[in-house]
Amino acid sequence: MADKQPAPGDKEWEGIVQQLRLICEHVQHDGPLPAQEQVEAEDAFRQCLAHLENQVQDMRSGLKGSSGSF
Repeated sequence: MADKQPAPGDKEWEGIVQQLRLICEHVQHDGPLPAQEQVEAEDAFRQCLAHLENQVQDMRSGLKGSSGSF
């Protein structure tokens, strides 16, 4: 069996997702974040969305048929 090697961006992705999970737990237990932490959470969320958009674009590029489209 071949070992599955993580893609180069996987560690970055996991870091972003973990940060968002921690923020969710904090908000659930302690209520709204202070203003500075809200800004940091918004930045992490935007990074997550940008990464997802890049992943979707990569998938779409790889899913074209032999004629270049479906």
